[in-house]
Amino acid sequence: MPLCTTHLRKISDQPIFQHQYLLKPILALEVQLILYKYMSLGAAIKVIENFSIGFTCLEDLNDPFECTSFGFEEIDTSPITASIATHACKNRFSRKYGVLSLTRQPLNALMWSHYGDSHRGVVIGFDSELAGFSDPEKNIIPSHYGEVIYSATKPHKDLPIINEDELMSIGTELKFEPSTFNLAKRAFLYKSIEWAYEEEVRIVKNIAHLPFSYHFNEGRYKEWSKITVFGRPLYCLDIPKKSIKEIHIGNNIYKNVTRGNSISDTELITLLKNWGKKDIKLFQCKIDTHSWNLIATPSIHQA
Repeated sequence: MPLCTTHLRKISDQPIFQHQYLLKPILALEVQLILYKYMSLGAAIKVIENFSIGFTCLEDLNDPFECTSFGFEEIDTSPITASIATHACKNRFSRKYGVLSLTRQPLNALMWSHYGDSHRGVVIGFDSELAGFSDPEKNIIPSHYGEVIYSATKPHKDLPIINEDELMSIGTELKFEPSTFNLAKRAFLYKSIEWAYEEEVRIVKNIAHLPFSYHFNEGRYKEWSKITVFGRPLYCLDIPKKSIKEIHIGNNIYKNVTRGNSISDTELITLLKNWGKKDIKLFQCKIDTHSWNLIATPSIHQA
């Protein structure tokens, strides 16, 4: 994220400043409508075949500091400490919302290593508008408000302790609410500066209305389906076929054949040819001989 953007977003959390510090990220994301998801080859096959994408509960993300950046005030006369309020809010936010983590950059070598199965996987590019990610009527945090804020320090003792009514209202909203965005922003969009390389953009949806609990029930409900992956629930949302715009093939894609034994050479070539026939741009990622960068060139399998 550009330094100036980060600074603009950190001016203040008070409502009077919201339109000022959010202006630059909104403009940036309006220009770039494609957002990317790094994944394994197996996951990409399911996304492209089923035209669905998975949302994850906060507690199943890989950062233990998720949803701990409220920065509640410490009041000596109150029995509710900042720690108690933080844990109460985290419990409410954790299983009532689903998070989709995307990024603005498909050629980040670290992201490929960490989330793209060590460059053996795939990056899929989604048109955020066609996929419904930018719709404030369908998202608690739509894509143009979802840039993660990376900070060297947490927000500190500047947010009033929420009352019981405010606490219990968490999980009832179904759409973007400017009046409550500050609390949602603290819950979902603050991360340590160490994660800044991800350039993450999050889409957050309410999943509390679905007839699936965290531990029980799987199946389908309207445009949603719930599955279990490695013991964790994944809430899969149907997306329009035309919303998938790009497929980036990892530099080490053939290691799925030579080392992973998850697919044969013939099956992989057939798969890539089939993807190349779709109305989707297909790219092959390669290392650049003269720099530390990855480059993407049109795939030889593009029809």
